[in-house]
Amino acid sequence: MNASRLIAILLVVGTVIWIGSSYMTGDDATDQTAANDTASESETAKPLASVRTITSKAVDHVDHLRITGRTEAVISVEIRAETEARVVEIGAIKGQAIQKGDLIARLDIGDRQARVAKARALVAQRELEHSAAESLAQKNYRSKTGVAQALALLEEARADLTIARTELGNTEIRAPFDGIVEERPAEIGDLLSIGDPLATLIQGDPMLVVAHVPEHSIRAIDLGQLATVTLFDGSTHDGIVRYTARVSDNDTRTFRVEVEMENADLRIPDGMTAQLEIPVGTKRAHQVTSSVLTLNDEGELGVRAIVDDNKVDFLPVELQGGSRDRIWIGGLPEEFELIVVGHDWVKEGATVNVVHLETDKDGLPIMQDENSPVSGAGENGQTLSENTAH
Repeated sequence: MNASRLIAILLVVGTVIWIGSSYMTGDDATDQTAANDTASESETAKPLASVRTITSKAVDHVDHLRITGRTEAVISVEIRAETEARVVEIGAIKGQAIQKGDLIARLDIGDRQARVAKARALVAQRELEHSAAESLAQKNYRSKTGVAQALALLEEARADLTIARTELGNTEIRAPFDGIVEERPAEIGDLLSIGDPLATLIQGDPMLVVAHVPEHSIRAIDLGQLATVTLFDGSTHDGIVRYTARVSDNDTRTFRVEVEMENADLRIPDGMTAQLEIPVGTKRAHQVTSSVLTLNDEGELGVRAIVDDNKVDFLPVELQGGSRDRIWIGGLPEEFELIVVGHDWVKEGATVNVVHLETDKDGLPIMQDENSPVSGAGENGQTLSENTAH
């Protein structure tokens, strides 16, 4: 084979290979375009997350001031000895309920009874001397100065008798009011001086609840206002505001408030922790379950709601009290669509499928059966849980 024919064959083979490669490249590009179109269609067809909502409406709500305080006896008195003597009898034990006038302790009378008798005899003598002086003065046998001197001696004797009787009376320490003996440091045989403590007596009925109210809330409390008291043991009692301080505590800038409540059976002790609820006005608020509350990325407390075009929005709230299960929140529109299931899986601005739930007479959502289309994929592919708003 000559050289010219070989060159011609090589040119033909090269041309065929070049044309064939162009067809192969075109098919790959077509396949890539088709793959991209399929991915776009897949993304477009991705299902939206689903949430459950209820229509929440604001109502008038009595706002309460809630503060922690403690119980305090309305009267607490430390009874002290008023004379110097030894304790010879104890009339009331620690913790005993006593009536006004009951004996708490008796001290040794010593010679006090004799002093009373001596002072009484001297008074009788001075009365006779004064009477004789007046008779003589009427007959001009005694001057008016002598009569005045006899009267002075009589009054002095009467004063000494009063002092002696008081000293004798101070040997019997009796209850000044109905109450309970809380402390009784003195025992039989103790030698007491004037001012030494004998017992602490408290009056437990009525019982007070004392709390310290911040300065921004004190103007909302009025005398005679009703209050609810919840004690540490869980019992609740009705009370009445009987005192609000006009001067604040210099250290805490709070004002003392006293609420009075009945304690006829004396079952409420002094010093127990108590929670006060005092109504301070009416506000517009929504009552919801605590499970609907959530936090946004900035740490604000609020709820998630549905706005235009089924988009999710975050609404900050103001807590206005309530219980563990049902709370009052304010700072919201009069009526809005509240997300009660799925609010933790969606973000602000996301478009979602909305399943609206009806509510019962208490405003709780009536959950549909498990076959309802209320679950879907979240933004990160998570599945919405069947958490209820209960």
